[in-house]
Amino acid sequence: MRRKLSFYNKLLIFFVLVGVIPLLIIGSMTYGFSKRFFLEQYRQQLHDKVAGAAERFDALAEEYGGIMNTIGELPEVRQALLGGNAELKKNVEQRMHLLLAGKKNKAAIYLINADGSARYSTRELPSIYNPVKYRGWGIFRTAHEAEGEIRAYPHAYESLQGDKVVLSLVQTVHSASGELLGYLIVDFPRSLIADIVSAYDAPFAMDFVVLDGHAYTVIHTKQPEREGTLERDPAEIGSGDLLQVVASKKLGLSVYGYSPGAIVEQSMGFIQTLFAVAAAVSFVICLWCAYKLSKYVSKPIFELAHSMKRISMGDLAVRIESRRVDEFGIVASGFNAMATQIKDLIASAKDEQRRLRIAEIKALQAQLNPHFIYNTLDLIKWNAKMNQTKEIGGIVVQLARLLRGMIHMDDEETTLGAEMELIEHYLYIQRIRFADRLSMEIRIDEEALDATIPRLLLHPLVENAIVHGFENKVGNVDLSIVCRRSGDELEVEIKDNGIGMSEETLAAIRGGTHQGGIGINNVHNRIRLYYGEAYGLDIDSESGIGTRVSLRIPYRRKEEIA
Repeated sequence: MRRKLSFYNKLLIFFVLVGVIPLLIIGSMTYGFSKRFFLEQYRQQLHDKVAGAAERFDALAEEYGGIMNTIGELPEVRQALLGGNAELKKNVEQRMHLLLAGKKNKAAIYLINADGSARYSTRELPSIYNPVKYRGWGIFRTAHEAEGEIRAYPHAYESLQGDKVVLSLVQTVHSASGELLGYLIVDFPRSLIADIVSAYDAPFAMDFVVLDGHAYTVIHTKQPEREGTLERDPAEIGSGDLLQVVASKKLGLSVYGYSPGAIVEQSMGFIQTLFAVAAAVSFVICLWCAYKLSKYVSKPIFELAHSMKRISMGDLAVRIESRRVDEFGIVASGFNAMATQIKDLIASAKDEQRRLRIAEIKALQAQLNPHFIYNTLDLIKWNAKMNQTKEIGGIVVQLARLLRGMIHMDDEETTLGAEMELIEHYLYIQRIRFADRLSMEIRIDEEALDATIPRLLLHPLVENAIVHGFENKVGNVDLSIVCRRSGDELEVEIKDNGIGMSEETLAAIRGGTHQGGIGINNVHNRIRLYYGEAYGLDIDSESGIGTRVSLRIPYRRKEEIA
């Protein structure tokens, strides 16, 4: 006797026929269409980024080509190539620097006469630019082939400043009668070329290769070791990946941009997840249709789906009220526990982020030079040996106040008056250390005392003047602190007559690459973080003369902030 199908089996067959099979058919078609669509989108985005890089190369050629034409047409330049004095050399090089002013990544410009005896440049001339020795080779050969036109010349060498040069522009300079006067060369460092090809915001990984007309590799972002070599088979670049090639007409370069083809498969993961969710929803709908007359089953499913929707919309207070002890009751309890846990986790994450931010600021504010602590304790020791109890008492009191002021910080901001009080504790100890050698001048406008500033904004600057300016200086030392209100801004100037610093050190500090000092970069970054990019530190220094540090921030009082 043939066994009849149970209701469960009938429901399962119905689910497969009505839910899964159409879903598989439609899903397969949609997946194929989506893959093709995403692939075309990726190719278009890739082409746009590569075309953008090629356009930036053309813009670079147009920009520096205009500079070269301007230089070449100057009468004083032609006079300088025929031979000039030091004043003429200075004027020519000043014009070069003025033409480069305001450019983020500056190229180097060299002007050389035909026999190499007169040289004008924005940087020290490399030895490879010798028109007598290499007249028929390399960049000079390219210049003669162009006869007055600007040509690109890819090559690779390390400049005297340590930059790797990968591309140059060259042009011959002639007199009015057509006589060769010299050569004008512009060198582009690798960093500038890398910025051109990498200045994109594509949502996927990309690599670039730039070749000239002879397949010479100008730059290779994925394999830099291949730069300066010939690409044997340019057609093999980005093999197996998404590839786009766009030419830079003005420089005669080809820009290759490619991205792994696997990114499309990764993007398909979202579609696959969507199909899985759709299949699950279809399964639930099928069960609901099968048991639509049974309120016992349909109601908890509806409540669960409704509650999940509210959760997805951000309503974390939603809960399912159920007294059932079966599987639906377990699901409801699990959902309620999940909603509670999500709410607690979100609150905990927000609180943790807030505490972490405060902890980072306090860690930055709590920097105190251990060398200062050691010197203070050593000062106490020597005063104790000399029975200077009064000085010891004063030092200990001021050190305690200083440490208490730097450790107990509940607010991120303070007033200028409170900050100066902390500095006074520090300077009291330093006055005893330096005895009669240290003289100070502190001038603060009365209305500036209640200005609100970030905590420990000025203390690192004062400590820098003492530690780096005075420690190794012989003779009397002077420190000046001036704070004043200027309209809607607060201006502070800290000046010393210490040992100062070299131009290299000053340039490194201004560029944010100097590793020494006591929080100079931190103070500068904190000012910009609090008040924006328009504000920050201004540092002037001369070796053996002294240092001046000034800052400018908005003038605000606590009641105005509130």
